[in-house]
Amino acid sequence: MPITKEQWTQVETELSGSWGHVEMLIDGFKVTLQIERIKSLKYTIVTYVNGQWCGKWTREDSDEGKRFFCPKASFLLTAKCRADLIKIWGGKRCPKAKLDELNKKYTTRLPHWNNVKSMRRHFEKNNQSLELVSIGYQP
Repeated sequence: MPITKEQWTQVETELSGSWGHVEMLIDGFKVTLQIERIKSLKYTIVTYVNGQWCGKWTREDSDEGKRFFCPKASFLLTAKCRADLIKIWGGKRCPKAKLDELNKKYTTRLPHWNNVKSMRRHFEKNNQSLELVSIGYQP
């Protein structure tokens, strides 16, 4: 049974506290979402797939990473380095091939989310069936 709007509201409420815990069944995978501290005074929603997360899922080619982890795109070169190279190659007359090379990005996937709304959009876009198993810690 798909997750209703009211259930998403409950999930968001649960994961807005400091000890939130939600379990879902997504396309046959048991996905656990829980609030954890990643820095002093900074909490985030960490995603576990079937009770674990692996470093190899952070690369672009893994199915679990594409489905459940937060994509983060970054430039290969820093903004200062790109600006300096454009000056060297002639400013506005810089060849298009060089600009494409300068603006290349890479994508890594992080096992944590900053908010529930972006996580929800990603889950709904990349998965077929989402079911809510439990909200909160169950004894």
